[in-house]
Amino acid sequence: MQLTAEFAPDRQTLVGGPLRGWQHHAHEDALARLGPVHPAELPNGLEVLVTTLGLEATRALLNDGRMAKDAASLRSAMQDQLARKGRPTDLSRIIGPSMLNTDPPHHRKLRALVSQAFTSRRVEELRPAVEKTAREMVAALPQDADLISGLAFPFPLAVICDLLGVPAEDRAQLHHWTTAMMTERPELVVPASDAMFGYLAGLIEYKREQPDDALLSAMAQAEIDGDRLTPEELLTTAILLVVAGHETTTGLIGNAATALLATPGAWAALNEDTVSAAVEETARWDPPVRVTPHYRATVDVDVPGGVIPEGSVVMIGMGTAGRDPLVHGPTADRFDPTRVPATGNATLGHATFGYGVHFCVGHYLARIETRAALLALRERAPQARLSVDAAELERGDKVVPNTFAAVHVALDA
Repeated sequence: MQLTAEFAPDRQTLVGGPLRGWQHHAHEDALARLGPVHPAELPNGLEVLVTTLGLEATRALLNDGRMAKDAASLRSAMQDQLARKGRPTDLSRIIGPSMLNTDPPHHRKLRALVSQAFTSRRVEELRPAVEKTAREMVAALPQDADLISGLAFPFPLAVICDLLGVPAEDRAQLHHWTTAMMTERPELVVPASDAMFGYLAGLIEYKREQPDDALLSAMAQAEIDGDRLTPEELLTTAILLVVAGHETTTGLIGNAATALLATPGAWAALNEDTVSAAVEETARWDPPVRVTPHYRATVDVDVPGGVIPEGSVVMIGMGTAGRDPLVHGPTADRFDPTRVPATGNATLGHATFGYGVHFCVGHYLARIETRAALLALRERAPQARLSVDAAELERGDKVVPNTFAAVHVALDA
């Protein structure tokens, strides 16, 4: 799929904006040709630097110990900047001491606890239940369906809530809270994150008194090197798992289905043998995470063609890393589900699930969920088609996730 339209490189599109289809690809790639680092302002007024680097440089930055994720210093730097601008300084509760916002060596303790639930063996044990849920949700879709609200959102939310032990009747409310938290609009973010914090605190306390075999109970009771998680670590980790456990996969499912349906012959060719390559190509070409959550540069950090100044709040771009012509050649900006990098390993062509110490612990589950959703949809609707031109589909207004607001399709029998 070739993008032929030219777009003026507007730096604000790096952190959201009223875009359609794949316009942001052209924006990101145009900015990458201008330089590696770009200023942008989030909806809450926070000024950040966003990178548009190639794959090797992006991975190096993701694994650079000078790019700090420590929650306390991040919150302090962000609040100081907002206060100087006269903006509200309240921040989302997700910027707390979870493994996402913790540096080594403490990061290892938090990650070790959560990783126990996401080993490839344990995730493989979930596969039959995941595939069954996908088939049931696809079977329930109407003839004219929105793949986002009908499948891409509720499916991974159901999976992560089952894993955590969140009651089914509370899951829709959790989604409303996470959607608000991803906007970076303080009037939505702060009350939503406070509400989720309060809800999960109550649920964890209940799990202490009425333990089960789900992850929240295990986290509340587990010890690593003789230490238990502090109450704040436990709560921010729970929030992270709820948010990251479905927002990213929602984008991967929606982006993959849209690209496959919009590419001649791709939907017809989708099967058990081709689905994994299609998922990896989507992660490369249209990643479900537009930029990473915040880092803070502890010193000046050199990147190819530029520098990230000390003290900067940084969000690392994922799009240009995957569409790197040095890795994927002159067709890097095209969606090709048959693409295999020269290495022969499709997972080496992008950094969508991170790199280094903060590599996503749930990547294997996200891949299984996306493959299950696509195959269930293909089995039910081999002649499915988009109801509108893909180039006209609106993107959501979230800052970190890269998702469509809605993808309406006709599911022919």
